[in-house]
Amino acid sequence: MSLSPAPLTSHGLGFATWHVYDPSCKAELWSTAYFGKELTVLFDPIDWPKDTSLPIGAVLIVRTNANHDRNCDALHHTLSAHLSTHPPEFHPLPLPGGGEGEIAYFHQETSTLVVGDSLINLAPHGLTLLPEKYCTDLSLLKISVKRLLDLPIQRIFFAHGAPILHDAMIQLRQLPL
Repeated sequence: MSLSPAPLTSHGLGFATWHVYDPSCKAELWSTAYFGKELTVLFDPIDWPKDTSLPIGAVLIVRTNANHDRNCDALHHTLSAHLSTHPPEFHPLPLPGGGEGEIAYFHQETSTLVVGDSLINLAPHGLTLLPEKYCTDLSLLKISVKRLLDLPIQRIFFAHGAPILHDAMIQLRQLPL
């Protein structure tokens, strides 16, 4: 990938993000890190920000869907990380209808959701569903996202877009489901 992402930004409760615009796919790519007590989880990692120390200790890399190879392989080797679909402390939530193999991850202790492509939060539109042309089945995606409304979600981190750090459920309930 070899792009120059923005520096790591801490959002509290162990979560941080970094992002970069990728001209090859004409999209803003975001990655989320969770720095837990015993391990670091990197969701859909892009190139690691320059001038930022690499995570030390145990590292898991999680792809939220089949389309998010990004910089996973390079970081997998650089960090001696493990690939996982079930990171400790997170509940995997399949989101059929979005991208192929789409899974969101809920961190109950912090009421935080990490999503791949099914939900995006990009200017000027704000929080929206993945556009239909990228969905495997938009009707099914809407049903999948409705199930998220049963969770006590306060914050959402995205693979495409800035995080929602407060009152995320209010915005989720406004989606046309």
